[in-house]
Amino acid sequence: MAEKILTAAELEKLSPAERHALFEASIVTDLDEAPPQLVERARSRVQQKIAESEPQRR
Repeated sequence: MAEKILTAAELEKLSPAERHALFEASIVTDLDEAPPQLVERARSRVQQKIAESEPQRR
């Protein structure tokens, strides 16, 4: 996942099709390929939102 980061100037030199291809290639759909810290942070936020939205049980 360590890909080169392009500057704005470099991106501006690309065609719209090339920019779109770079964008599409940057999307991660497999959680096993995503950074573990990012997945854990997202999981924690979702669990917190669920807990906040559920009615309190007594």
